[in-house]
Amino acid sequence: MSFARISRIRVAVIASQPVTVAGLAAVVDAQPNMTVVATAHSVADGLADITRAEPDAAIVEVGPDHEGSPVPDLVDALRRQGSGTAVIAFAEEPGHVVTALKAGARGFLLKDCPTEEIVTGVRQAVRGAVPVSPRTLPHLVSEVMSPTAPPALSQREREVLALVARGQSNSRIAASLHVSEATVKTHMRRVFHKLKASDRASAVALAMSKGMLELKEDPAPPDGSGGFAGPPPRSEPGSCARRPAAS
Repeated sequence: MSFARISRIRVAVIASQPVTVAGLAAVVDAQPNMTVVATAHSVADGLADITRAEPDAAIVEVGPDHEGSPVPDLVDALRRQGSGTAVIAFAEEPGHVVTALKAGARGFLLKDCPTEEIVTGVRQAVRGAVPVSPRTLPHLVSEVMSPTAPPALSQREREVLALVARGQSNSRIAASLHVSEATVKTHMRRVFHKLKASDRASAVALAMSKGMLELKEDPAPPDGSGGFAGPPPRSEPGSCARRPAAS
């Protein structure tokens, strides 16, 4: 990325609430050397527009329901496009900083930070620095002091992985959990990222070795596939079952 280009920084904004998008866009557009080139309410909805706009930086909201998940989704997509966009996580909880940075974010800003911190953070990230809000530093220090804690899987991610362990396909998992197949695939991408797994089998093995997944005996899987098989059904007295007639 040339410094000639970043004399006017092109920024994308991704946030779930319109008021957050509008607020961040107003902060960016108020700067003489910055401009918003794309906005979206989710990575999935705005990815095409964002990659087409080729922003220098993307501010991505990370909320309590996401657990940092929009960051790896966006970073992976931008890498596939060969983009050098600097992704900056924007969150309410400082505890998300480690997850976001490990997922590939080049900066982490808190929602209650001053406007000047947002502007400075975008400039720093585009130039290769890693801006973080000061209140996140205790969490970063804690990670350095005890970096071995495994990444946490969300409840839904554990549910999906448990069904994977029972041999269910994405379509059957989607039907069992009443979600779309695309949602199942998204959960599995996050599981792969968190566990650094390359496939479904290694994800299950790693999760079990770390105590994140415990398979319980399930004699009657909801879709009739996978799981632990129970004993064969017995014929009740008086039933219609008959032994084959002798030839």
